[in-house]
Order: sequence, then structure tokens, then C-alpha cells
Amino acid sequence: MSGKCRIRVTSIAVVALTAMAGGGAAADVPSKQQPVSAIPVTASYEVYFGGFHVLNAEARLENGGENYRISAAAETQGMLGWFNPWKGETETQGRIVADKVVPQRHDNRGTADEGERIVTLRYDEAGNIVEAEVLPEQDWEDRHPLPADAGEGTLDPLSIIAGLAQLLQKGGTCEGRFAVFDGRKRYDLTVADAGTQKLAPNDYSIFDGEAQGCRLDYEMLGGHRIERSKYAATARERVIWVARPAADAPLIPVRLQIETAYGTVMGHLTGYRLGDPAEALLTD
Repeated sequence: MSGKCRIRVTSIAVVALTAMAGGGAAADVPSKQQPVSAIPVTASYEVYFGGFHVLNAEARLENGGENYRISAAAETQGMLGWFNPWKGETETQGRIVADKVVPQRHDNRGTADEGERIVTLRYDEAGNIVEAEVLPEQDWEDRHPLPADAGEGTLDPLSIIAGLAQLLQKGGTCEGRFAVFDGRKRYDLTVADAGTQKLAPNDYSIFDGEAQGCRLDYEMLGGHRIERSKYAATARERVIWVARPAADAPLIPVRLQIETAYGTVMGHLTGYRLGDPAEALLTD
């Protein structure tokens, strides 16, 4: 698997497992049933491509209703990690004001053979980008240009988890179209309900129970490569399954599936913990 493909597969998996969808500024969050749990949850995942272990990830969500913080860390594994090592960390903080998601800061740092890549986004009180730093500067030779208003009316890729987590906890469904800007790329992400399914535990996953499916699709609008990889070009049926790993746990992604013509990307929940991050991950 090439370096370009590695970045594409890993970025899809990390964003999907930690964000469930990308965002649109001032995303509506209807009120229906019960308030969002303020108990922090940390989840660990293993991602496989074509049956090979390619990525480990850990994500943490803190959502107290008025403030949220989402962080994630991931690193390539196995043969992919040997030939194309990559690891990254990302974190988003923001507020929910009058049922609208308002980001405050987003940081993304990744390290690979070609060096370190950093994105820093800062927002004003209304959720508008006031500072954007990208290091190293983007090389536009092989990429589509960004639209002039790339950051306007957008959320970073992680902020929508706060809105979607609250929506799903209150009985809503995975539906909507959202504008996303990650500092380098601008795209629209569509989320559609994929129904429910009974998922059984296996050698890879600890989850056992009913899960709600969220189907993801996206339209790239700028910053993406002109020459798409064969893996990204043939990707289809991107579905994240969301459920409570325990009765007292909030809803989190428990499985990810992306079909391509060259293999299937599968992400499995391997452990979780509630509350204090010092507590051990529950694996069964």
C-alpha cells in the first residue's frame, strides 16, 4: 500500500471512528428525550484492511451539554506500519450554545516518513475561523485549489461528534448534510440512516448487541489530490455502527465498514472506559 493510500485509509478510519460525521456551523440539535451524559468515555479500536491489521486508535469524548472536548490518537500497525509508519493526534474543543455546535479550537498533528504535518484552527465566539495555521504550507501542484470561502460556515471534522452524540442520545437519527474544513481540505459530508443490526462479538470486537447504522458519503470541494488513489476511487458503503457498549455508557461507534474494490476496511471496538482516564479499559 502506497504512502498516499496509507494516509487516505487511515484518515478515513480515524475521522469515521472519532467523528461519525463532519460538521456544518451552527448544526441544529433538536431536543427530544433525555439530556446528554456528562460521563467521559474513552474507546480503543483496531482497524483492518483486507484482513490485515493496519491501525490502532483511541478516542475520548467529554460532552457535558454546554462544553465538549474530543481527542484521538492513532498509529499504523503491522506491515503498513513497517513500510509506511504514521502516527497522529487530534483534539477539538467547543461549546453547545442554544442547541448549536460552536467550535473554539482544533489541533491536528501527524508524523510520517516525510516529516511532521500540523494544522491549528481557532474560532471566535460565533464559531467563525479567525486563525488558521498549516505547517508545512500546502503544496498545490497536485491538488485542487480551495474555494475562496473554504472555512466559512464549517466545522472541523471532530466537532460534529458533539452534536451527533447529543442528537442520537435524544432519540434522533443519523441524517444531514454538513460542511467540513480541516485546514487543508474542504468537503461536504452526507450522513444517512442505515437502519439497525444485531452485531455479535468476534475475535476482533468486544461489542455484542443492537447497533444503529450511520452511512457516510462525501463530496470533495477543494484541497484534495487531482489523481485519486484506486482505493479512494472505489470506496463505497461507508457505514459506522453506533451503540452503547454498556447500559451506563453513552453512544459511541462500535464498528466501521468501508468497502473498496481492493478490500474491506473494518474497524472494531476493542475496549472502553468511563470516567477517570486512569481506569483500565474494559475489554469484555
